Amino acid sequence: MITLGLDTALQSCSVAIIQDGEVLSDNFIALEKGHAEKLAPMAAAALDEARLSVSDLDRVGVVIGPGGFTGVRVGLSFARGLILGTGVKLAGISSLTALAEGVNGPEATHIIGAVIDARRGQVFAALYDAAGVERLPPFVADPKEAASKLAFAAQQSAVVLVGSGAELVKLHQKEWVISSASRQIDAKIVARLAAAADIPSTLPAPLYLRPADAKPAGRALFEGLSLV
Repeated sequence: MITLGLDTALQSCSVAIIQDGEVLSDNFIALEKGHAEKLAPMAAAALDEARLSVSDLDRVGVVIGPGGFTGVRVGLSFARGLILGTGVKLAGISSLTALAEGVNGPEATHIIGAVIDARRGQVFAALYDAAGVERLPPFVADPKEAASKLAFAAQQSAVVLVGSGAELVKLHQKEWVISSASRQIDAKIVARLAAAADIPSTLPAPLYLRPADAKPAGRALFEGLSLV
């Protein structure tokens, strides 16, 4: 199976192609903004490096959030457009699941708390057991509440934290350990998760855990005035 993995949900743009576990292409750049400008050229370069066309793909995996609203929309819109008119299947992957899957070695034998700094005094978080099974689905809360919810779901077990919000939660659970794994999502992991995923009958949707930061525009300057 040939799978393309895409991520634009956090502070990076990442594209990878794997075939039955073998990495054919892998490209990653760190950036806060500009995902829309980088993603298409990176995907094209990945396909060229692997000597493939879109029609050669079996699946595309894309991160659906939680994360930055613009980044999530960019990745999902691109993935949907990419497979249009092809038989390629599209799998949506949670950013928190992808982060948890990035924990390896001895750390991976523990319960894993994936935590993303959501800003505005909040974090996105979820809990997984050592087999990658979700114990607590993605939620948004302030760090103290998140630590409490994760601890309850962990049932007194030690937790390894991963992600940009790990330090925020550790302040309230000082005995927990912060993983050495990357805080950014690896597109190879996204591709691997997508290759193993059950494909739903409908296209994946964004995973938003709170309203967008952007506020609706105020009244237009000439709203309500007659111009005749």
